[in-house]
Formats: sequence, structure tokens, C-alpha cells
Amino acid sequence: MSLVGIRTFLGALFLLIFVLRKRELTKELLYSGIFLGPLLAIHWSTMFKSIELNTVAVGIGLVFSYPIFILIIELLRGKSIKPIQILIILVGFFGLYLLLDFTTISSIAGVVYGLTSALSLAILIIYGSSKSIEFGGLNVAFVQVFFAAIILSPFTYSGISWMFENLLVSIFLGFFLTGVGLTTYWYVIKFISPISIGTITYLEPVTGVIIGSMILNESLRISQYFGFGIVLLVGITQVFIDTKNQAQSLEN
Repeated sequence: MSLVGIRTFLGALFLLIFVLRKRELTKELLYSGIFLGPLLAIHWSTMFKSIELNTVAVGIGLVFSYPIFILIIELLRGKSIKPIQILIILVGFFGLYLLLDFTTISSIAGVVYGLTSALSLAILIIYGSSKSIEFGGLNVAFVQVFFAAIILSPFTYSGISWMFENLLVSIFLGFFLTGVGLTTYWYVIKFISPISIGTITYLEPVTGVIIGSMILNESLRISQYFGFGIVLLVGITQVFIDTKNQAQSLEN
């Protein structure tokens, strides 16, 4: 948990430099951060707790069920979603299920933490997407990380010695993975729907598993390769559909 606190703390400091230069902080932006910050803190803390209680593969697999939560929430909000989009999300998660080893689940509490992380991420993306359009990706990323850093400050304090002992790693996690990563994410989501983002990010845990197997020289089962192929096909299909829709909207 201290690692989560450290990355939010350093990420907030990094983004603060750019936010102060732009001078676009408003009360409305800060109010949105009061909601976004706790969601980010819940998402990250429950994700790491899920991984701790089970395995990395199980924890990541549970967290990346969030596109299904996005789908459910959007349907409950009365959003019109094409059947092909629903099919893509479900097929993508099936591919993820084949790739990740869910048979090693050893803690029901870990499953609950993982699903909580997925649900909080789904709400975060849906709510944050509208705020990103309104305030810009940089500003949304800052208020989100700033309030998350406040909530996680006790864990940051407990890991302060580790941060200074591993300063380069801490800077990489805070400045680049958190600061630059979240800013880029919220910028992109202005142009792509939350459901599309969720589907494309199925590729994230997949690439992690593939790269990990190459580095550790671990062999994958045939079913895992099949799952990899499904997720890759789903990601390509989603990009194709989004590109086609954007081209049609420009023509109109």
C-alpha cells in the first residue's frame, strides 16, 4: 500500500507543476476531484490487495472485468449500445479468461477485492470521461491523483524511507507511469467512449503475460495462446469500428 501512496504523491507533485503554469484550477474542477480521487484510491488499493491474497494473474484478471461493469452501468443509465459492442466485450473477457489462470483462486476475499477494484474503475472512467471533455485531461489527472494522494498519505508516510532509498524507481512510478500515464489516458478518452477504452485495454494484461513468459522462459498452454489470439482480434476489431465511426461522423 505504501507503494500506491508514493506513486500518487509523486504523480501529484509532477502534475502540479504543469497545472500551476496553465492556471486553470477552478472550484468545479476541484469538486470533481473529491469524487475522482477516492475512486482512484479504492481502485489501486483493492487491486493490490486482491493480488496479495491470490496471484498476479487472478488479481489482474478480476480487475480487467471492469469493461463488463462499464457495459452494465451504461445500460442502466439508458445508453444505447449496439449488440456488436456487447458481443465484443464478452468475447474479449472470454479470451482474457483463457489466458489468465483463474484456477489458482485461493481467497474469496481476494475475489471481492478484485471485483471492487473493477467496479470502482468502471465508475471512475464513466464519470471522468465527461469531466475530461469539460476540463481537459491534464487537469482531471491532477485533481484525481491529488485527492487520492491525500487519502493514501498515511501509507506514503510509512514508506517514505523506501522512496528515498529507491528514488529512481519511485520517480519512474510517480512521474511517468502515474503522471504522464493518467494525463495521456484522460486525453485519449475525450475522443473514445468508455466502453471502447475498456475493450482495447484488454490488451494490457495480455501483453504483460506474454512478455512475462518470454522473460521468465515459461511455456504457455494452447488455451492461453488461443485466449491471446481472441483478445488481439477483439482489440483490432474495436479499433476498426471506432475508426469507421469517427470517419462517418466527420463526413456528416
